[in-house]
Amino acid sequence: MKKGVLVFGAALLLAAFVPRPVAAAVDIDLGFKGGLSLSKARWSDVDGPRKSVLRATFGVFAAFNLNKNFAIQPEINFLSTGDQLVATIDTGEFKLVYFYNYLHIPVLIKYRLAQQGKVIPVIFAGPALGILLSEREKEYVDDILVRDISRKQWYKSTDFGADFGVGAEMMMNKCKILLDLRYYLGLSNIYIGPPGPTVKNRALMFTAGVGF
Repeated sequence: MKKGVLVFGAALLLAAFVPRPVAAAVDIDLGFKGGLSLSKARWSDVDGPRKSVLRATFGVFAAFNLNKNFAIQPEINFLSTGDQLVATIDTGEFKLVYFYNYLHIPVLIKYRLAQQGKVIPVIFAGPALGILLSEREKEYVDDILVRDISRKQWYKSTDFGADFGVGAEMMMNKCKILLDLRYYLGLSNIYIGPPGPTVKNRALMFTAGVGF
């Protein structure tokens, strides 16, 4: 985990402190985005059929355009991960839903596959740091909420992994419209509670945004 934090810190410094001779030639896009995340955390001791959870995600970004093809893009996002355990019991359908709400901070290396055109396809990848904001466990019986608790102390305050995906950029007047499909691969075991499973975050995100 310490190595992961060091790698992330190095990438963030690279994005934030572009050398002065280069900075004069760097064009910077600022913007915001929002969309949906489909998450299904990976548990080492799967004890029943687990399903994905669908949640909102949103954030802001700054793209440091080093040239027409390459950019370094740090972001600050709200990302909710988790999953749900579904089972049939004597009193009906039982559902246990886990939510982990993070401040998700990736630093992406972005490559545009074309230099001009109405739609420019993009690929990207980079390290991501998650800061745990809150954790909830909600129990339902026949879709009626019967318990809502937090065991945040059972989970690490940080998560480390990688974002990677594809996207598209489209110019509209002086704005840039961005579409983004990405996958977050959590590399850390976030569980530190009583002896039990290892838990790693997974999330598929689709967002749309505007850059200026």
